[in-house]
Amino acid sequence: MPLPHARYIVLEHEGVWKINLDNRYYGPFPTCEAAVESATGTARKASEAGYPASVLLMRGSAFETVWSSVADTTQQ
Repeated sequence: MPLPHARYIVLEHEGVWKINLDNRYYGPFPTCEAAVESATGTARKASEAGYPASVLLMRGSAFETVWSSVADTTQQ
């Protein structure tokens, strides 16, 4: 049975930058870049533990894949 895909979503929430993972918010972070850096570091650790992982940046309703351990995140 494959491990679940860990999706770290960086977004502006309540006026600050946060990371959403499984509907839980982490942060706040002073900048988008700081949130992306933290999410990417954590996603890399998840990937090293065997989980497929991605970091997505959400702006409005659009998502941009910033980092991924899998070739195509839409397939997970």
